[in-house]
Amino acid sequence: MENSLDAGSTRIAIVAKSGGLKMLRIEDDGHGIRADDLPILCERFTTSKLRKYEDLSSIGTFGFRGEALASISHVAHVTVTTMTSGDDCARVAQYSESQMQGPARPCAGTRGTTIVVEDMFYNNPTRRQALSKETIEHAKVLEVVQRYAIHYPKVGFSCRKNTSSVSELTTVGGEDVTAQGVISTIYGQSLAKELFPYSLASQEPKFSCTGFASSPNYMSRSLTFILFINNRLVESGPLKRALEAVYQSVLPRHQHPWVYLALEVNPAAIDVNVHPTKLGTPLGHFSKMEVQFLHEETIAQKLQETLLAQLQTMGGSRTFVSALPSPGKGAPIAEKEKPKVPQALQLLHLAPPAATRASAGLDKPEPPAVLNPVRVRTDHRQMSLQSMFLESHSQAAQATQASQAGPASQLQLVADPPASAPSSALSQALVQSGQMSEERRAAFEEAQQLTSIEELRISAAVAGDTELSALVNKSVYVGPVTRELVLLQCGKSLCMVNIAILARECAYQRLLRLIGGVGCITLAEPLPLDELLKLGIQDPDSGYDPELHASVDVEAMASRFVTLLLEKAELLNAYFMLEIDVSSKCLKALPNGLGLKSDMGCNFETLPLFLVRLCAEVNWEEEKPCLEGICQVIADFSAELLLPSDAEADIYQRGRAAVEELNAAVQSGEFEDIVAASAAKRQRTTEDLQGLRWLHEALRRDGECQWPRELAKDGTFLELASLDQLYKIFERC
Repeated sequence: MENSLDAGSTRIAIVAKSGGLKMLRIEDDGHGIRADDLPILCERFTTSKLRKYEDLSSIGTFGFRGEALASISHVAHVTVTTMTSGDDCARVAQYSESQMQGPARPCAGTRGTTIVVEDMFYNNPTRRQALSKETIEHAKVLEVVQRYAIHYPKVGFSCRKNTSSVSELTTVGGEDVTAQGVISTIYGQSLAKELFPYSLASQEPKFSCTGFASSPNYMSRSLTFILFINNRLVESGPLKRALEAVYQSVLPRHQHPWVYLALEVNPAAIDVNVHPTKLGTPLGHFSKMEVQFLHEETIAQKLQETLLAQLQTMGGSRTFVSALPSPGKGAPIAEKEKPKVPQALQLLHLAPPAATRASAGLDKPEPPAVLNPVRVRTDHRQMSLQSMFLESHSQAAQATQASQAGPASQLQLVADPPASAPSSALSQALVQSGQMSEERRAAFEEAQQLTSIEELRISAAVAGDTELSALVNKSVYVGPVTRELVLLQCGKSLCMVNIAILARECAYQRLLRLIGGVGCITLAEPLPLDELLKLGIQDPDSGYDPELHASVDVEAMASRFVTLLLEKAELLNAYFMLEIDVSSKCLKALPNGLGLKSDMGCNFETLPLFLVRLCAEVNWEEEKPCLEGICQVIADFSAELLLPSDAEADIYQRGRAAVEELNAAVQSGEFEDIVAASAAKRQRTTEDLQGLRWLHEALRRDGECQWPRELAKDGTFLELASLDQLYKIFERC
């Protein structure tokens, strides 16, 4: 078929028998094959498309290696009938093992070439048995013809089985035929009307492409990706993955688009000889249509950007097929259209006449409500946590004394700036209202203009997943599971989520947005840095082992860390509200990464370790790694504030130690039976894990965090049940 296109054909007809295994005929009306070339037609390394050696670097036709007909003649019986415009009659020749069997015979015919391939793999039974069923092979033949018909709309194509007189594919061709018209003929008007054209050209690297892609209204169970590179049907893994990534954000799960791409690149930049072992596919399965070319990742990225920009403009024009609900079905009474009653009757509090009541539908019984099979969880007991977050920034919150003894009990929280996008107008308003001093405003505006911070924000936004972010923002808290795991109702799915990972990411992105203006946690009494750092160094989580590190001078290490924090005190205070009194070497305030308020039961046990990590894990030499490291350490500390201590048990603990503890409580007379003891213990544990609910509310109230798409794949989100699946089983939820 490619040879026919090279020959300038305007009509190509394909007839297949048994999926092309018993017979495959390709007929065209091209310029034909000269009689002098017939003896060497099927020999290896023979082609009529090169005139000189230099043509190899600029070849623009399909075949140039002289392998196609030669290969076929070794595994099948080949018959060629051809006639050029200058011949008096056509000539027919038969080939086997690359050799012409006898001289070519004259015969009747028309201008063009007809190639008939019979008994494919007749001499290689093993290879023939490896092929699919005849119906599958025929479908592959038809698919290839369809794709070439789209790419060459001005050429007429037809394809049929030899047992049928009706073609399965027919395109008329002609100068006025377009690719979209051929697509409509092959795939139907429902697809054609949802396609939009796109084009892209670049000088570095040099390439150009055109094509059609489906809008968000079109969805299919499988991806259809038709790729032509330099007018040849090929496959490319990087381009395919790039397209799938683009449509993941606009199509539902397990739904795929339809894309046609015609790419033009430098022929010298394409490698069509891809070895199967280089493709990394299981069991060596590969496609001979797979190609590799220079700058494929760059081209894939530019193509992604072009398609994504056009798809985003279509986000507001999506169409949905739905049935209009009748009044009274599933809609609250307050939302229904109320019947119009004369104003005079309303003033007199009189009922309308019977006719008016009947016309208004007041006497009609309301139909019973229909069960909604996809109703998501709603919890009337889920109290509003608005009081736990700051709404007015003119009031400073007073601290509550913690139950534990030690420095962590001398803490209180102060007002936090608004958790909205920073701007100069916002900072000016805060200054005028007395919430931000001139010095603080200057630091705020300076931090917002840092190039490194802007780069970190862009990196977080690029890695974010819009669909995942929307699910988290609209999720409903169900309950705790462990110290870090909670159950969330995310749309129609019940998910077990690692809330600690989400909290760290939320705090990190919030610090990037509000750097220089983030809120703080003010200590009731300043705490000495050296004492805190000694505790942090000796914390088991820091890696310190008294036996292995007996020679380590904790005092000297703490002194070095104190010196480092004093040197960086101005930076930490200006950008992150971590306030250190240089004269007294005491800690006065901590950054409030999640915008928390008092009365949340914050756990400050990790404060000493936080200071040690700030000194040891941050790269203080370079600007961008330094700011990124500080934000990450503060984000980890912010999440730990509301996480229960490690000593608290799993709410669903079933170990032997837990059972023995319950039995001891019953034997001591504290509880009547094991059931009461278990219920009381679970209640205490649930109260200890209350901070997880506050963490979830903090995530939802932030509203601007873009959760990385990797979180949906690395086990952070684990779907336990889906209302759709449950409804299929029980027909109710």
